[in-house]
Amino acid sequence: MEPTPVLIVIALICWLVYALFVWIRTVVHRRRLPEPSVAPGKLEIYQGQAFREMCRRAAHSGRRVMMTDYFAERGWNRADVMRILAELLKHKMIVVEGWRFGSYSVTHKGWTEYEGKFIWTGGEGVHISTGPGGFVVANVNSHHSVAHGGYGNRANAPDIPHQQLIDALRTDADTATSDEAVRAREYADDLAAAVEAQDADRTARVLGRINALLSTATAAFTLARGLLPSSS
Repeated sequence: MEPTPVLIVIALICWLVYALFVWIRTVVHRRRLPEPSVAPGKLEIYQGQAFREMCRRAAHSGRRVMMTDYFAERGWNRADVMRILAELLKHKMIVVEGWRFGSYSVTHKGWTEYEGKFIWTGGEGVHISTGPGGFVVANVNSHHSVAHGGYGNRANAPDIPHQQLIDALRTDADTATSDEAVRAREYADDLAAAVEAQDADRTARVLGRINALLSTATAAFTLARGLLPSSS
């Protein structure tokens, strides 16, 4: 047999094996699904939130990310996740990776969409990180920003109680766009739960999401931004 036909046969066999793997994986993931708990009217909002979280975790297209902890934090079951991500998968913004449920990667098409609509590229901004009893804010992406290391060093930024940020986000949500308002209220609730549980890792993750929200948000969130140091 000529080399070219052999390669074609091998490629066809590989494609069939992969197609069988995808089919079996889909059957397993859909087996014994619980009843959906997310209202249909929330699917589009949650779809955008899940997509942005995948992109933030991946940092670039093609990198596999595990999202099960994110789904669990929001109380989404497998049926909810499949409904929320259906359009993203249909339009090839993301793809399922591996065998385990909850593993995905962002496609080049999806990353291009994320870069065009959600990545903030302004010249100056702020960064929020967690600190004992509150959070620490510091100017970043600024010609005047300076980072300091060492125990107890706060880079000239004050510790602000978490409750102030929680209250500010909830109040600012009243004047924000619908998508931003939903995110702000969710993040405020998530931060309150993380602080109450004294879970430093979870608190840091939530503050990372708040960072992203404030970096891309509209003119709303004046109270939350007012807690941050001046960028001058």
